Amino acid sequence: MNLYEYIAVNNSLGANELLKNYGLKPTRSINEIINRLKIIVRKYKKDALKDISTIHPDKELLSLFNSSNIEEKNFAYATGRTPGFEEPVDEDLQTNKVVDEIREVKEQMLKDKINNSRNELDRTIRSSQYGNSPVILLAIGFAVGYMIAKK
Repeated sequence: MNLYEYIAVNNSLGANELLKNYGLKPTRSINEIINRLKIIVRKYKKDALKDISTIHPDKELLSLFNSSNIEEKNFAYATGRTPGFEEPVDEDLQTNKVVDEIREVKEQMLKDKINNSRNELDRTIRSSQYGNSPVILLAIGFAVGYMIAKK
């Protein structure tokens, strides 16, 4: 049983009143109440959930878990540290330094990889120039001769 079903079964009058506040007509059908509660939560989200919490059949029981009888001033100095000991080393600063160093190394590796790729591409392009291949020169010569002979 989910929240909507629980409220519709155990407080259908309150659910119908709430639905009326959202402009929906009251109904006797439990399934229709469930569907309409889901609709208003989908549409109005947090506001609808707050309103639904006010009609929950066990709202008094739930409110016991949210309130405390212990005064907060009793915990004002509760830091979890024992007096007289040194402050703990802030590991976040050291961690941030390590993370920054790792980022720098990754960036440098990426730059080196890009430069190596460019250099390799340049070497490949230089080694495959058309002037270096006798087959291509022969094909160009044949094409030029053919065009001259055709005229």
